[in-house]
Amino acid sequence: MPKFQGGSYYAVDDKGRIVVPQRFRHSLGSRFIMTQGFGGCIFVFTEEQWQKLGNKFEEGPTFDPGKIRLQRFLYSRASEVQIDGQGRVAIPQELREWAGIQPNSEVVIAGCTNWVEIWARQRYDELMKVEIDKSDELMSIAVAMNI
Repeated sequence: MPKFQGGSYYAVDDKGRIVVPQRFRHSLGSRFIMTQGFGGCIFVFTEEQWQKLGNKFEEGPTFDPGKIRLQRFLYSRASEVQIDGQGRVAIPQELREWAGIQPNSEVVIAGCTNWVEIWARQRYDELMKVEIDKSDELMSIAVAMNI
């Protein structure tokens, strides 16, 4: 299973396309899934990870209210996308709107172990400033996870 790590700034062109970082291309494959993510980002999953996520939703009661909310959130705007011959991918319009990504702007593409996140640069930078102020909370989470 691929492990995604690292983050970089990338330009968004006037058609809403971004260059997929070279270090992620092989692991993502030529086709992968983009969907709205928590906090206003875009989640990017390999087809394999997306299938595993789907399998989790098959467990337990079909009509659990929390499960339905999460399914609706993740699946209602999911799109399968494909890398073009120049290593670019078009971010679907509804996902760009969700994430506040404008044409001719910058994004952060960040590896998060089992998936990738795409953030509008300003939103990501603001989030990281907040995390700096909450570093004690992050340390407590690490301790709780036995890291």
